[in-house]
Formats: sequence, structure tokens, C-alpha cells
Amino acid sequence: MKHQIPRTHALYVGPSRLGGRGLFAGARIPQGDLVTSASVMLVPPEQTGHVDDGLMRHYVFDWTPDAETTRYAVAFGEISFCNHSAQPNCGFELDRERLCICLYAARDIKQGDELTIDYGYDEFPFDVVEG
Repeated sequence: MKHQIPRTHALYVGPSRLGGRGLFAGARIPQGDLVTSASVMLVPPEQTGHVDDGLMRHYVFDWTPDAETTRYAVAFGEISFCNHSAQPNCGFELDRERLCICLYAARDIKQGDELTIDYGYDEFPFDVVEG
């Protein structure tokens, strides 16, 4: 099945108060709306150790299918610019069949708001600025 990336809500990348760059809403986004989606590239299983030990660990999505297998995916497109928040305004779903990630508004989002997701770390591997 083919994945086509919808372009909605005038998203843009800009400087983030959370650190580095972030993804922002260029228009109001109602709760539940699909914000955007991104195709992914799966990291080969034999290369997961390189991801675990390097900088890429902070830029991949956990694509693990079961308790015995570790798998990662690199998202292409704007979703890669979503910063972490313990109270995110977006959630995401992994579409394993179409090899994509869909980003949804977890609550109403105002124009200019930074889009954030919960990275799902038990212990966050670097300092996070919230506020």
C-alpha cells in the first residue's frame, strides 16, 4: 500500500525554546486532526547497536514489533522536528503496513504553538527545558 504525505496546517520549522529547532503550527489545529504524516526508513536489525550507541538514538522512533526484537525507524519530513514534552500537544501512530508515522493533535493547538510529542523514554537521556 502506498503512503502519500498530506500537507496541512501550514507547518513550519523554526527556533525552539525547548532547544534547537522545532515544528510549529502555521494555523489553528483542532483536537483529533491529522497534523501530518511521514514515511519512514527501517534501520536494519543488525545496525540497531549503532543506533543505541550513537547520536541517532535521539532521532529515531521505536518500531519494535515484539518483546524479542528491537527495531528503529527514521522518520522523513517535519515529524523529525517535534520536540519532547511530558505534556505533549500531539500524539503519533505507527502505521506498520504503509511504513509511515501519523501525527495527530491531542488537544486544540493555536497558530504559532510548537508541536510536541512524548518520546516515551523511561529516563530521558538529556536535559529538557519545559515551561
